[in-house]
Parts: sequence; C-alpha cells; structure tokens
Amino acid sequence: MSEVIGYQNDLVKFNNDLFFKYPLSRDTAESKMLRKYIVKLVTNIDCKKMIVKNPEINQNTVLAKNIILDICAVDETGRVIDIEMQMAGSSNSETARFQFYGARLLVEQLDAGEKYNMLRPVYQIIFINDDDDCLIRDYAFRDSNGRMEKGNLNYRYFIKMKHIEKLLKEKEVKELNDLERLCYLFIKNEYTGIIKEKEEDIIGMVIKMYDKFRNNEPMWSIANQLALARIRTESFKDEYRSKGLEEGIEIGIKQGIEIGKKVMFIEIIKEQIRGRYHQECSEWIEGLSEKQLKLINKYIFEEDEFEVFKQRIDNSN
Repeated sequence: MSEVIGYQNDLVKFNNDLFFKYPLSRDTAESKMLRKYIVKLVTNIDCKKMIVKNPEINQNTVLAKNIILDICAVDETGRVIDIEMQMAGSSNSETARFQFYGARLLVEQLDAGEKYNMLRPVYQIIFINDDDDCLIRDYAFRDSNGRMEKGNLNYRYFIKMKHIEKLLKEKEVKELNDLERLCYLFIKNEYTGIIKEKEEDIIGMVIKMYDKFRNNEPMWSIANQLALARIRTESFKDEYRSKGLEEGIEIGIKQGIEIGKKVMFIEIIKEQIRGRYHQECSEWIEGLSEKQLKLINKYIFEEDEFEVFKQRIDNSN
C-alpha cells in the first residue's frame, strides 16, 4: 500500500461527496461488491443484484449547483436503496430533505393509473457527520407501542459516524467491526490499523477505488474544488459567528454565505482554468458577466485550446 502515502494531506478526503459517489456508482466488480457489502452491514438485506439508476456525474453542473451526490439503486426485487454522505451534519432543513427525498423516491415509482400495490420499499442509508448513543439510528412508521405499520414502505438509516469516538473509548482500533472501520476511515481520513490483509476487505476496496479516482484527472480536479468550496463556506460561517453579535447574526451569516458563494465560484473557475489550460487570467475572469461565468462550466469540457475557449466565452455576452 505504498501508493497511498500522503492521503491525509489531500483536500479530497475519503468522505468527499464526489469521491463517495465514485466507488459506489460504477458498473465494476469492486463497486458491486462495495454496494452490496454496505447495504448488508447497515440494513441486513442481502441483495443479489443492484442496478444504479443515477450513475452519471455531470461535470458541467456539479460545481455550479448544490446537487445531491447520492447513489440510488434498485435491487432484484424492486426495492429502492439510496445511499448518501452528509458531512454538513444534521439540521432542520436537512432533516426535512431526508424525509421529502424518501417520499419522492416512493412516489416516482408509479405512473398515472398504476396500482399502489406495485410500490416497493425505499431504504435510505445516510452516513452523517453526527453523534448519538449508537452507531445506527433507524426509522420506520410505527404505532405508539412501537409496532411497525403493516406494509411499511419507508425505511431510513442514519449512520452517526462521530459515534466512533465513543466506541474508541470502549475498545481498540483493531477490534472495530467492518461498519465501524468504514466510519473511522470517513471521519479520521486514516486507515493505519484498520486495513486487513484479505482480498475482500471493505477498507482495502475503498482505498483501491481512491487510487483510481486520483488518476481520473477531471474528476480529481472537481473534487478538489468542491473540497475547497466547503472549506471557504465554513470559514465564512466561523467569521460571522466569531463576532458574537446576538442581534442580526443569522442575517449576517446568510448574507456572508451568499457573498461567499459568489467569491468561491469565481475562485473555483480560476482554479479550473489553471488546471485545464495552465493559464493565469484572474483579471479576465473577474470581468465576466454572470452568464459568461456559468458558460465556463460548459465550454471548458468542449474546447481543448484556451484561445478558442476564451473567444467562445467573450462572444457569448
């Protein structure tokens, strides 16, 4: 594993949204095994086969929109299984989104006129940057006595990854089970002591996929930019919170984040052009209109020559 030295210094961590989707969405033996393994560890469902319904990663829009890089799969019985990474932690907005998204995955199964008995259960698996008194917190529709509703169709599993810190006070790293080791990797970005020398080790599979991801230059560049955007967003939040103003602080944070989004987007564009064309053109980029900036994410993947790319942007206003 000498090729993995230096991972901790990379902006792209194992919990990076784009990387998380990469190893779980591909039609390779490794991806299929990893999907099956995670579903079995969390839900105890042994899927024989899963087809990913949204394997694409649209490079033209991933930087410009706040898209959800989830993995939505359907197994051999028609059950819908959705897996996502949520490093922002739990908030009222995210809690509502999880429920809305689960309901939408249920509704989208039927076309007009189809029978309700055709609906198949939806299982959401959410790795979340949060803590609890247990590693997995699962939800389903139950009555006041805890009995599950007959024919329940919505199941939601939160893997509270920060709980790993509590587990490490109770046992040594080498005693962690497979799901706990996976959470350890996502939270600490460190694999020493948790990788096992066997062919189908879950941590070994993730690391191999990470190596392949690093060698995919366009994807690696975008993942770096997403990581940088997250760091800068958190920096804006911290700056406004550090002022200690009780009155108007929420407004200040929102305004700061909106300003920060624009600044971050321009900085991401600069880095994208540097990576693609090896050109330093900050003054040109800062003078572009909002329409032109948005077109950069489209044209940068269509033009190999910088001058042709620049001319298309200049002529688009």
